[in-house]
Amino acid sequence: MKESLKALKTNPEALFVLGYMLFPLFALIFAGLGLFLILTGSKIMGLILLLTLTQVFAFSSLWAVGARKKLLAEGETGPKK
Repeated sequence: MKESLKALKTNPEALFVLGYMLFPLFALIFAGLGLFLILTGSKIMGLILLLTLTQVFAFSSLWAVGARKKLLAEGETGPKK
């Protein structure tokens, strides 16, 4: 499992899919679900979704995009020490 996660972190295509597609989509889904729950009366669960899961996926997306940019920059200039 650790080897596959390490391979995922070093693959720019996988980070592209995570950073630009999956994580933002999950953040949007959970934000919509949280707003729906707030509007229908379940305020506590809606706030939990908005304040935790939405933020986790949004920041995960930023991490994946940054890691991808770092990998691509290292590929162009060679490994940095």
